[in-house]
Order: sequence, then C-alpha cells, then structure tokens
Amino acid sequence: MKTNEEKVLKTNSKPTTTKQTKPEKETKPAEKPVKKAASTKTSNAKVNEKPTKTTEKSMGIYRVVFDKVNRRWQIKRDGAERVITSYLTKEEALAKVKKLSENFDVGFVVHKKDGKFQKKTK
Repeated sequence: MKTNEEKVLKTNSKPTTTKQTKPEKETKPAEKPVKKAASTKTSNAKVNEKPTKTTEKSMGIYRVVFDKVNRRWQIKRDGAERVITSYLTKEEALAKVKKLSENFDVGFVVHKKDGKFQKKTK
C-alpha cells in the first residue's frame, strides 16, 4: 500500500508537459489546378441567354473629313480614334465611303474642306 505522502504528492503535483515539435512537412512543388473542359452536353435546364449580335450600327456612322496638315480626305468612323483610309481627292473618298456604308448598312456624313457639314445619307 501507498503511504499518505505518496498520495498527496500525486494529487498535488501536476504532470509536466514538454512541448513536442511537430515534424516538418515535406514541401512538395505546388500543383497547378487543372481546368476541366466544359461538357458539350447541356442539362435539361432551360437557358434564357440570347446570343448577342454586334451590329455595325452600334459603332457609329462614317465621316469624310479633310485633314489640313496632310492635305488629304480621310474616312473616319464615329467612336473610333484611327483613320480608316485617306485619299488625295474628295471624289475618291466619297466612292469608298459609299461602298463601306452599303456593305455595313450604315450611313455617312460628308464635310466641306473648312469642316462644315455638307450632306448626310441614311
């Protein structure tokens, strides 16, 4: 049998805990996530998405303007920064802008050499 002192020592003393260090995890190179291809089959759920059509009308009309610096007639599109093309004569520019406007079903505006409005079509 145990003596009273041993019993008291066991109940009063707290067990000492030592910090155990966790073993270091092995570092593996990170795996890149693999994208799964979307299946071509669709579920029975109805999809109400309408395909969006980008129409040429949304880009604006063509303009024939005279560039005083280069002394050429330029064809530009409303909303665009760049010049589509440029010609030495107004007649050449008008012929090209007429073809473009017919192909894309868009109107055009012609300006005079001084920049004033001359005529508008469509």
